[in-house]
Amino acid sequence: MKVFLATAALFVCLFSVLSADMKIPRSIHGMDELDEAIVKATKKEKPLVFVYTDPGTS
Repeated sequence: MKVFLATAALFVCLFSVLSADMKIPRSIHGMDELDEAIVKATKKEKPLVFVYTDPGTS
């Protein structure tokens, strides 16, 4: 019974994530362009995805 409930919960989570309709923008901006990206996203009423990474690493 526990396996069945765990499997059912997994499927519910999987399908809810797949149906979220979230699209990640294709454009990439550096930290020096962050203010410009915020203004652009706000004007177009689009989400802004912020990912912090070190460009010097792979």
